[in-house]
Amino acid sequence: MLEGLQSGRAVAAIMVAIFHANLFLLPKNFYAGEGAWPGFNFGYAGVEFFFVLSGFIMVLVHAKDFGRPAQAPVFLRKRIVRIYPIYWIVLAALIAIYFAAPGRGPEHARDPLAILASFLLFPTTEGPIMQVAWTLQHEMLFYIIFTSLLFHLRAGMVIFGIWMVACFAAIPTYDDLPYPLSFLLKPHNILFLFGIISALIYRKLSRDQAVAALVLGVGGFLGLGLWETLGGLAVSHNVLPLGYGLFSALAVIGLAQGGLAMPRWLTFLGDASYSIYLVHLPVMNIAAVFLKRAGVHEILPPLAMLALITVVISIAGSLVHVYVEKPVMAALRRRPETHPASR
Repeated sequence: MLEGLQSGRAVAAIMVAIFHANLFLLPKNFYAGEGAWPGFNFGYAGVEFFFVLSGFIMVLVHAKDFGRPAQAPVFLRKRIVRIYPIYWIVLAALIAIYFAAPGRGPEHARDPLAILASFLLFPTTEGPIMQVAWTLQHEMLFYIIFTSLLFHLRAGMVIFGIWMVACFAAIPTYDDLPYPLSFLLKPHNILFLFGIISALIYRKLSRDQAVAALVLGVGGFLGLGLWETLGGLAVSHNVLPLGYGLFSALAVIGLAQGGLAMPRWLTFLGDASYSIYLVHLPVMNIAAVFLKRAGVHEILPPLAMLALITVVISIAGSLVHVYVEKPVMAALRRRPETHPASR
């Protein structure tokens, strides 16, 4: 199960990186407004897969803790340790770059309050300094509401249910919502529910049914993406994430229950996916400077350049995972043996 889910995580992270490189980096830095292929521009929907997978994993790992208040602080500590430390390290490095090169980065990158808000993942109207951290803000919101299920299962179900109903109800008028409602009721929050439902039903499927769900999920996800990018799909951008989310849920069910063998390199990239996701934007922009100076774009066509940048991002993220993320996580998860009560 974990090999399949980690492989899906790897693909999703690389999809997001390809999306940013194809839609922004290549046209701006190398090929006068052109990317490698418009069909890559639905890669942003890798985020939808991440949200669904997050809901799935939380139930898979913590369903036994529902209605056990003593587990709530343990759950939150684990989530904080998983999200914040490596994010802080990458964000600190990014802010240092922005201070060293004042012309780069968003305008609020040198604002002390904005920096503090970004480190805390506190949502603001300006958005986080690290652009991709908006997803982490929604992850933390989900974790906080999910914690209510640990304090009291029925009350938590009511709280979570009200949140989901409000998110669904807000879709038609979402673009007119003021902050903070625009954050609290963002349609992407519904994708956590899709993951939760997937975790509750996946064991009821046979292996063949799970494989069929995987094929339908992957095929539907790709079909929707190509329809959006190449076929002129006319659907509200507030509804589209739900389509990607439904197909992601099918794919997650298939990966969890299908029992498919995955190559080790792909599961390793899945292990490194959080680091890849965090560093891909700064790494690709730094790489672009050197590639442009070397004139590589004059030799390579856009598709080959996109492949090269994807490899660079994957290697950089993997190195951060091995030499930064894993040691930091190991140190933070290590508990002193001299305090039995903390076990």
